Amino acid sequence: MTAKAAISTVLFLLLPFFFSPAAYTNGYVGAPRCMKCHQKEYDAWKDSGHARILNRSSSPEIDKIPLPAGFSRPDISYVIGGYRWKALFLDKNGYLITSTIAGQGKNQYDLTSKKWVDYLPGQKIPYDCGRCHTTGFSSEGHQDGLEGIMGTWKFQGVACEACHGPGSAHAKSGRKTDIKIGRNICVDCHGLKPLNVIPVEGVFIAPYTEVNQMRKSEMAGLSCVDCHDPHMSAEGSIKKTCMSCHKKVEAEYRDSYMYRTGVKCEDCHMPPAGIVAEGDRKTFQGDLKSHLFKIDHRKGLPLTMVDGKEINPGYLSVDYACTRCHYLFENRQWAVSFAMYAHRVKVTTDIKIMRLQVAAASLGILFSLLALLSAAALKNWFWPVQNKKKMISLHKHSAWITFSLYVFVSTLCIYFHFPLDKLGKALSMGWFLIHIFNGPLGLFIYAGKIVAVRKYKKGWGAQGVLWGAALFVFWLIQYGTAIFSFYKI
Repeated sequence: MTAKAAISTVLFLLLPFFFSPAAYTNGYVGAPRCMKCHQKEYDAWKDSGHARILNRSSSPEIDKIPLPAGFSRPDISYVIGGYRWKALFLDKNGYLITSTIAGQGKNQYDLTSKKWVDYLPGQKIPYDCGRCHTTGFSSEGHQDGLEGIMGTWKFQGVACEACHGPGSAHAKSGRKTDIKIGRNICVDCHGLKPLNVIPVEGVFIAPYTEVNQMRKSEMAGLSCVDCHDPHMSAEGSIKKTCMSCHKKVEAEYRDSYMYRTGVKCEDCHMPPAGIVAEGDRKTFQGDLKSHLFKIDHRKGLPLTMVDGKEINPGYLSVDYACTRCHYLFENRQWAVSFAMYAHRVKVTTDIKIMRLQVAAASLGILFSLLALLSAAALKNWFWPVQNKKKMISLHKHSAWITFSLYVFVSTLCIYFHFPLDKLGKALSMGWFLIHIFNGPLGLFIYAGKIVAVRKYKKGWGAQGVLWGAALFVFWLIQYGTAIFSFYKI
């Protein structure tokens, strides 16, 4: 045999290895195959909700999950969930179990409360969630031949190839080009079409609409993977926090009382406004964090009707951000009044600073009234003054007390409330702006009064009395806006 013939023979014998089906078809290989090169990602994924969102009833991962009354393991084909929120069960034919020996319902097990609740009681529900609960899903056929299961899959649960696509070519070549990697992989299962609408269920944002919410939020330019490591459970997957980007807000907030008591950005800006298993409509307490971020404290509950369906227009209200915690001693009106100070409050959550300002405004209007009445008395407008010297002393002391209170209240306002770093924020205070504009007006009136008294010696003349009357009106406005804001009369 010649050398050329020998080489040809060897190449012919090796041909199947170079051009085997796995070399030109990209099939599914399973997560254990990915583990060989991606141990860290595999370990993180194995302990996540993605891996456990669907299990056979014989799987050890759900050994601690109780079964519906009257059912044993052989009576159940699959368990849905059981990792974080709830567990539902498929019967031997693949249909959702909606009735037990106790009757209809009591078929969903809530993991937090450890209670059985009703989920579509008594209905015959096929399982058609495989698209987002499995890997290698096909809408054709019935998994395991069970008529209640719509579609088939290669592997149960959301494994590596559910997001990255079939991996046989990548497993062979190791090239990134042979696997799907993208910033928008999460859209298919964490968004509901149309993506520009945020559906609402009752008072809660519909679950698994994180993408819808993000696209309506001020963070629309970000994708899920900018903040999350998708291989890990949501609670441990955060790569970047709010404070990673919002440095100036962080600096302001770190000096606040709420920060010192442990309130985090996401507690208010990502409240559990969605519900998967458990929630309380009265306190707006759900169990799934929102991704809208924006809080509009002036607006009402964010529910809008579009084509006969309730949707969220793209913001969170104080109902979700504030009253789910402040519902025992405060109410919605209180939250509307004080939410704009949340980043800056340096005392307590019941706004003791504001209470101090209301008290000071009360004293201000009292002493300004005394100053005005004593001036009128000195003019003999109401009654003759028996002791003019004492009345002058009362007038002077009352006037200077109001000025001291003005300086005190103004200092508190500027230091605790007014956004000196971004003056435009003051516009978000709505009707309360009259209180802010009245402050500089008070400075002008006090200056006028002092000039009239000291320079022109018109303290007891008509000019002095007019300035005094203006100061009384000034304190009336300050007191009225402070009281209205505090008690929402």
